[in-house]
Amino acid sequence: MNDIFSFYQKYDSKVRKTTINWRINRLVNEGIIQRIGRGIYKLGKQKNFTPVLSEEHQNLYLKLKEEFPFLDISIWSTKWVAQWMLHIPSNYETIIEVEKGAEENVFYFLSEIKNNVFLNPSNDVLDKYANRNEPIIIIKNLITDAPLQDIKQVKVPSLEKILVDLIVDTELYSAFQGRDLESIIENAFQYNTIKKDTLLRYANRRRKKPLVNERIYKNEKI
Repeated sequence: MNDIFSFYQKYDSKVRKTTINWRINRLVNEGIIQRIGRGIYKLGKQKNFTPVLSEEHQNLYLKLKEEFPFLDISIWSTKWVAQWMLHIPSNYETIIEVEKGAEENVFYFLSEIKNNVFLNPSNDVLDKYANRNEPIIIIKNLITDAPLQDIKQVKVPSLEKILVDLIVDTELYSAFQGRDLESIIENAFQYNTIKKDTLLRYANRRRKKPLVNERIYKNEKI
């Protein structure tokens, strides 16, 4: 923001910040620049991450909210990022995150109506007990103040959150590591507007900000 203010002052030393803010908002609305953080912009039109929410996931979320109406719940599918991978997985996981202390209750409830449900599983547990020919549902803890968004009245993680989780939870997302993770990150930035402050704030909530910052912003080319 200071760089933009300095740029305008070169041509008009009396220009006001309110005028510059108005001009910036106009450029954003016209798709010339996009916000990627507080006071941070880059060229290009704003491209919001809007994954396709299946009817199955929507119904599953609504069942959970009906059973646990006051619980913070988020749902997403690893299929959402598979399109950006080099090696497409043969199966996908549905990730359901709930506030701390409620994981077991949600696990037992879902186990009564669904197969292939696991609570914070290790790779060994999934290898031994998961049916890879059927959808896998994984229950895990939802980090406080995690960035979420609403799609069809369903809470889903923002792309910033998904990227951080893929980097941090290497065991759970073992199929999404290595060159595939690099490809996911590169394509995520190419086709979507990623808010740096949102991403790093969540990484800090997970106490992994240095790791995530190094992995994603090491060269600032993206």
